[in-house]
Amino acid sequence: MKFFFNHVNLLIMLIVVQTIYSQTVISVDENLSRNKDKSMILSLAASAILPGAGHFYLGEKSRASAFFWVDAALWVAAGTTWFYGDNQLENARGYAVKYADAKGAPKDLGFLSLVGNYRSRSGSLYQNSSPDNNEDYNQAMIRAGLEIDAEYPNKYGYLWDWGSSDNPETTARMKEYNEMLKRHRIAKIAFQVSLGAMALNRVLAVLDAMRIYRQTSANFSQLQITPFATPEHSGIFVNYGF
Repeated sequence: MKFFFNHVNLLIMLIVVQTIYSQTVISVDENLSRNKDKSMILSLAASAILPGAGHFYLGEKSRASAFFWVDAALWVAAGTTWFYGDNQLENARGYAVKYADAKGAPKDLGFLSLVGNYRSRSGSLYQNSSPDNNEDYNQAMIRAGLEIDAEYPNKYGYLWDWGSSDNPETTARMKEYNEMLKRHRIAKIAFQVSLGAMALNRVLAVLDAMRIYRQTSANFSQLQITPFATPEHSGIFVNYGF
């Protein structure tokens, strides 16, 4: 028992002596509290309005630049696809006015699609003796049990006639017309995708700004004490952050 207590006392004395010559390391991480005086609401609102603005406010310039340029690219994509799609719809309307005598036709995709699906409103002039009834819009409405003006009035502005299917040129014109409408629809989808990506970019910017604010707005001190021992020496590491 005496031998045991002697060893314990020796161990205690060794620890005391080593502690006297130990090293204390104090590290201060100012990054943990550099945004403690800033407003989280302002950073989130700025990110929602203009992705990157909230990060710039929090001092994250590199991340601010990334969000900003992504948003700028999406704005360009949205504007380009909208103008291109609108131009294709207007071109299709002008084409129908010129080749299908659809004078006064509205720039309405639903109606212009009908113009591309049927050769005429009430039967093509100079058509062959056995025309396909599906080429006549009014006949299609009657077969469906509807009035011929149930969807669109049967009057000026809503009349068209591409001509007889006996003439290959009229068929080629209808094909070109429908290609214009197809390009309009594709551009419309691309425009909607751009808007969705812009909304997603704002959501990601808000969430990322919130994460950064929480990591850099600590208003309390953090103290961590870590003892260490090696064959050569021992000591205590003290990490103090605020």
